[in-house]
Amino acid sequence: MFQLSLKRKIYLGFGIILMLVFGNALAVYFGSKRIARVFDRMSQIEAINAVVLRMDRDVQELRLRADRFVYSGRESQSNAAKEIFDRLRVNIDAATQQQTDPEMVTLFGQIDSRVTEYAKHFDAVIVERKIRQDLVEQQLPVLVQQIEDQMATLSTRLAGSGVTDQRLALVRSQSAFSKAEKFLLRYFENPDGELVESSVGAIHDAVRQLGEIEGLQGEVDAIVEAIRDFESVGLRAVQATRSYLFLRNVVIAGEESEVSYYSAQLRSRAETRREFIASELAATSNRVRLFSWGIVVTAVGLSLLIATRLALLIVTPISELTQTFERLSSGEVLADVPGTRRTDEIGKMATAARIFSDQNLRTRELLEQSQQLGVELREQANLLQATNEELDSFAYVASHDLRSPLRGIKHLAQWIEEDVREDLSSEGEVYLDNLKTRVGKLEVLLEDLLDFSRVGRIEPAVEIVDVGSVLENIADMVSNPHEIRIDWPSDLPEFETVRAPLEQVFMNLIGNAIKHNDKGPQGVVSVTWSAAGDCFEFAVQDNGPGIDAANFDRIFQMYQRVGDTSIEGSGMGLAIVKKQVEFFGGKICVTSQIGQGTRFIFTWPCRLPTKPSEAVCGAVS
Repeated sequence: MFQLSLKRKIYLGFGIILMLVFGNALAVYFGSKRIARVFDRMSQIEAINAVVLRMDRDVQELRLRADRFVYSGRESQSNAAKEIFDRLRVNIDAATQQQTDPEMVTLFGQIDSRVTEYAKHFDAVIVERKIRQDLVEQQLPVLVQQIEDQMATLSTRLAGSGVTDQRLALVRSQSAFSKAEKFLLRYFENPDGELVESSVGAIHDAVRQLGEIEGLQGEVDAIVEAIRDFESVGLRAVQATRSYLFLRNVVIAGEESEVSYYSAQLRSRAETRREFIASELAATSNRVRLFSWGIVVTAVGLSLLIATRLALLIVTPISELTQTFERLSSGEVLADVPGTRRTDEIGKMATAARIFSDQNLRTRELLEQSQQLGVELREQANLLQATNEELDSFAYVASHDLRSPLRGIKHLAQWIEEDVREDLSSEGEVYLDNLKTRVGKLEVLLEDLLDFSRVGRIEPAVEIVDVGSVLENIADMVSNPHEIRIDWPSDLPEFETVRAPLEQVFMNLIGNAIKHNDKGPQGVVSVTWSAAGDCFEFAVQDNGPGIDAANFDRIFQMYQRVGDTSIEGSGMGLAIVKKQVEFFGGKICVTSQIGQGTRFIFTWPCRLPTKPSEAVCGAVS
């Protein structure tokens, strides 16, 4: 083995170690796959437990809703209970379809059948309660009022006849009927068979007492018939109450117990499976761990053996080479490098160190050259900064110096107009008007050129900007002689940015939309927005004459104008808009159809990544 070259010895040693590591990786891989399968089974069991827990919660809520319905009779409680029934059936169906265990499928099927029966019986409870409620709260009070009114009428007639015995019989009948009503109402509050018997006895007593009244047989018969109706309705209400209580206390309670029983069976079965899978998972994990540790210990032992042997062969020369390279890395140039006479890999490394020494010498020479270049670069940077300052000064001076003669020309034109306007010919007046117009256009052009050159050249003031307030200011400032409507939504964003450039973009787009709109008072300019990732997307749309698609790129160029050339403007507005939007990392585009209006869409960052430059607002063109 040790007759091999140093490189092959190292490769062989690392090859053995890699084989052991690969074997360990295979063991871990297959063990992990088995553990993953067991985990999947465990997840299924946990999912079943989650379904069963949800079912238990639904059953408890169902019992609560049913009890609330029993005591309140509110339709909202019965509707909530029905929703729970539907949810239970949906959950049971979904869980059944995911099962492969026949016993679990059978248990879910039994719970499903019990829940279905539970729902049917609950519907019967609702029906019985409605019948009972109608009898007790509607029909019985009407009959009681009718009987009391008839007895009051009969009492009035007997009072006029002066027959004391008959009046006494009526009073006893009224008392007996009142007792019958009270016994019946007490039964509805606290069902007891003796109260029903007492109520029926009191009704018979009331009828018997009415039989002692003579001479007013028609009125007496009507009262007796009403009392019999009361007795019939009352007994039907008693029967409905008993049926309702039987369904509520016996049938519903039994169904709840059945559902709870099967739910407990499901939990028990799921827990048993979970414990079995947990034990299987623990056994698998232990096997994988033990096998992995065995391979790791073997790999570590072999690695130590191989490392020790290789260290004896290469540590000393490598140490010497390390010291050599440390000296070389500090920039030294060595006259002699140890080990260059060897023919093995160490010798090759020593030769490389010799080359490294030569490179240090070359690097030292290049460093001196780079220092010289650095000095020249700083000088060029200073010249560039001075050039930029001169450009800013030139832009200001050029604008100021050009404006002065323009103002002089403008004032001369005004003086000529004031002094000799009446003596000018019509052609002279046209020339004078053209002179004034072109001077104004040249002033606007100079201002726009200055604004265009300043975009991105001035440090900004970052602030919280409310786009709604920006549009309000623009609507107040912009020239709108035809009173074109400007619309924007109430939920425009408020975010941290630079106000002036954004306001300039909106001012140019809205101003252009108003100037070029040919609809007069029917003209509309609409501003809309939406969130688009880390940007806001704004759109300014009008119902003006539109722009030909062939001019979409041209309108963003300097001095380019389309549409009605009689409208004032320098052709710089959209160029400034495009430069401002793109300077802040946004994009702008246009869509339009001739005769149907134009829509400008641009994006603006929600948050500025760095401190941008603030552009100076310019005139609308």
